Amino acid sequence: MTPSLSRSPILGIDVGATKIAAGMVNPCTGEICFLTRIPTRRHVAPGEIVSDITAIVAQVMDAARRDAHGPDDMPRAAGIAVPELVDITGQIRSAWNFPLPDLTRTIHEHTGLSVRLESDVRAAAFAEARFGSGQSCDSFAYFSLGSGISYTLCLNGRPYRGTHGFAIHFASSSLAVPTEDRSRLSIAIPEDFASGLGMERLWAARGGEKLKEGVHTLETLAAAGDSRAKGVIEDAAGMTGRLIAQAVNMLDPEKIVLGGGLGCSEGFYRQKLEEHVRANIWERSCADIPILIAGLGEQSGIIGAALSALAAD
Repeated sequence: MTPSLSRSPILGIDVGATKIAAGMVNPCTGEICFLTRIPTRRHVAPGEIVSDITAIVAQVMDAARRDAHGPDDMPRAAGIAVPELVDITGQIRSAWNFPLPDLTRTIHEHTGLSVRLESDVRAAAFAEARFGSGQSCDSFAYFSLGSGISYTLCLNGRPYRGTHGFAIHFASSSLAVPTEDRSRLSIAIPEDFASGLGMERLWAARGGEKLKEGVHTLETLAAAGDSRAKGVIEDAAGMTGRLIAQAVNMLDPEKIVLGGGLGCSEGFYRQKLEEHVRANIWERSCADIPILIAGLGEQSGIIGAALSALAAD
């Protein structure tokens, strides 16, 4: 981090499956100014999503110009967190949610800033390591539980990227277990059932009516005693909790930090998730591992995107 860059704010952009958020981030404190949000129009043409990102960036840049007292008040770099695989060179390598064609070039052309792309889960974990629930911690495992599911291992304050930048997979690979009569294997992808979107599909498959507010409606129904809603939440939390416990068994981290809409919830889902995590940790002396909610909440993506722009070298 160069001295001149550290005195300037960084433009942080968090592109999510449901919303796009941007703001100016103080990289020394994590404070965000000119925070702006818009819904993600995930079903429009990819170029239109890039146009939406460009538009929200323009709003934040305009607000910063109006408030600036000198050149040091304007950003000198931009970081963008995206819900996709991003390799170690900063290139998007997947299109799970939606393609983002020429995103880096487009934002650079509209702002004149150097632009760094990062996977959203790594960006959020980086922010939590610097300013949130992962501070002063040698190692923690960050799990983003929301519309999708992903994870990052943080070591000494930095997310571990892996050899190619793809060390975020957590629940997207198929698992196989024998059926009850052991006659064959039953194969399933946990994310298809245990993510927020997966829970909505599971609810529908079990005969539930359309949920007005997604999994938030499931929590409301469960609190009112709806057995079907409780069953969907229990099954999703059980699947995810066992996977988190397996990660603890493999990685032996100091803490678990939960982010995302499901991860930061505090209702029936959180209760059952923690029960299943602790029950399935192999070494019982580790079963009391701290399980913390992300301290920065939904702002972790913006802050982490900005920090990633500084850490690009």
